[in-house]
Amino acid sequence: MPQRKTKKYMQLITLTSDWGYADQYVGMVKAKLYSLIEDAMVIDITHDVDKYNISQGAFIVRNACLNFPPKTIHIIDINCTESEKNKYQHVVIKYKEQYFICTDNGICGLIFKNVLSEVECVGITNVPQDSSYFTFSALDLFCRVAQYISQGVDIYEMGFRMESLIKLNEFSFTKSGDYLNCSVFYVDSYGNAFLNITIEEFEEVLKGRNFELKRSETKITKISKSYDEVPEGMPLITVASGGEIQIAINRASASDLLGLQKGSQVTFEITN
Repeated sequence: MPQRKTKKYMQLITLTSDWGYADQYVGMVKAKLYSLIEDAMVIDITHDVDKYNISQGAFIVRNACLNFPPKTIHIIDINCTESEKNKYQHVVIKYKEQYFICTDNGICGLIFKNVLSEVECVGITNVPQDSSYFTFSALDLFCRVAQYISQGVDIYEMGFRMESLIKLNEFSFTKSGDYLNCSVFYVDSYGNAFLNITIEEFEEVLKGRNFELKRSETKITKISKSYDEVPEGMPLITVASGGEIQIAINRASASDLLGLQKGSQVTFEITN
């Protein structure tokens, strides 16, 4: 059993899940956290991740959670069911003095894909589960792990060091001659389409050259710094807060009007 210590600070805990808000799950986990952790402050990131959509959940966590204050605990429950058939390992990851409790089902590799060398990962084996069933890991195990972390228990007391994380295959952008081929990997509730290329990668491919993006009888040739740089209803390319190239329409949905969905192919022509 991990040794418990006394904590002397307000404990921030975030929740990210695919539970939705219609059922009892959010309330159950919050009630348990408040019962186990003195001075807990629970913050909902979102519970509207599409069911079992690991890549969507990873994108949200990567953009919303990595810059919280030190000692923040993040509970992530997306496709976390444990069984004999499903051999995924429940883990606690330490990154920049923050803690991420989730399942190594591919989501960890996506969240930390650019900073894998900076994370410490422990497979959870030494924390007793509060139920003999394995249907709700966030309630039966993750809350208890959060309690131990809040009490100052070292994560290595909770299990074994993991040297690698499961990595999912993500579509990468490709360059062929004067064409840069990208794909949409996420569409937000505004209909903005996020591409699988960052502004740094985009500029590295262009090397100072110009580009054209043609889509649905429109042509875009520059990157805008804000949505209002173009007239209302017009498309633009900009950079999302996480650094990804984003296709948007000022006060309208690029997804609806340009036919952009997750997996849609987007081709830039590189010009001199």
